[in-house]
Amino acid sequence: MRTTIQILQKIFTQRFYIQNTGFFLVLFYLLFGVVDGGNLISYHTSLMLGFLGSYTFLLIVLLLWGLYALKCVGFILKTFQTPGYDFLYPTMGSIPKATRGRIWLLLHMAIYMPVLVYAGIALGVAVTHGFYLPAVIIVVFNVAMCIWPLLVYERKLNHPDVLFFTGHLQRWLNRHFTKPPLLFFLYELFTNYPRRIFSVKLFSAGVLWLTFFLLGQMEFDLRGLQLGIILSVLLHMQLMLHHRSFDDSYLNFVQQLPVPLWKHYLRVMGIYFLLFVPEMVMITINAKTSLPGLLTCFAVAVSLLVLFRCLLYFSKVDAEIHLRYVLIISFVVLFMILGKYEWPAVLLLQTASAIIFLAKYRTYEPLPKMES
Repeated sequence: MRTTIQILQKIFTQRFYIQNTGFFLVLFYLLFGVVDGGNLISYHTSLMLGFLGSYTFLLIVLLLWGLYALKCVGFILKTFQTPGYDFLYPTMGSIPKATRGRIWLLLHMAIYMPVLVYAGIALGVAVTHGFYLPAVIIVVFNVAMCIWPLLVYERKLNHPDVLFFTGHLQRWLNRHFTKPPLLFFLYELFTNYPRRIFSVKLFSAGVLWLTFFLLGQMEFDLRGLQLGIILSVLLHMQLMLHHRSFDDSYLNFVQQLPVPLWKHYLRVMGIYFLLFVPEMVMITINAKTSLPGLLTCFAVAVSLLVLFRCLLYFSKVDAEIHLRYVLIISFVVLFMILGKYEWPAVLLLQTASAIIFLAKYRTYEPLPKMES
């Protein structure tokens, strides 16, 4: 049984944290990177006292924790539907129900653990300062967040062919619309993975909001905005990994079509341009800069997105290696931005993207399904 649990931990827990590396990097920045190290404890204590002393604030915090719980549930359900993981149905089904319940709880708590740790610390602060009712609410809420997903997992195991709302939406769209290749991946996200793109966009908006808030405390600096944009781009890493998996599973034939490579490259650029449109709208509304400044920000963002995606055309680049290259490139671009060399940075990024794409697109071999 221990071997089975270890295998399941690799399939669910390890893959969850690898696929959401960008999400946790941004979360770490929001919780720890914006505060001076000497004030870190007092900052988080004040933050906890803030939502413990205000039921409106506490409701917002519980809503965020609930969204993260939905993200965890969605990941486990989608893993069952991922090609190559069909063996999970007979494997889990052969385990006695009581034992299976404990395994479900262990797996769910492992990926819900960041919330449990933070909630546990907040619980200690609540008891210390006499906020007993908020403490009870936090305990009840998190127990519920660990119990109801087990029922969902059990239902999925017993009814693997059940179609949820997105399945019906997908069928309706297929009957009424013909999609151009540019929208294939975006259609996949919105119909089959709505929670994933919603969570990415939510936290991306949070990073940009925090960036504008900090810039509002001082004289506006375009370089500060571009730093926030880089963090927002990093948050999209999990979507790039999913894009690669989608292409590997469903769009192999596209590589062999008699279409010029430059059109394929423009399609990739178009995908990430459209993907970043919500952030562009938010930046346009809030940024106190000129049109050339906005165009510079958008060019940097799209160029980074496209290069990070093109790195995945190296067949041996897995999520861990991809993260290393992404961070190195981000630091180089950051220093170029600080030196006011934004457009040379854009030129270098686009040149590198084009070279990698033109050299690797036709010869790219998908990762084995179990690694995707």
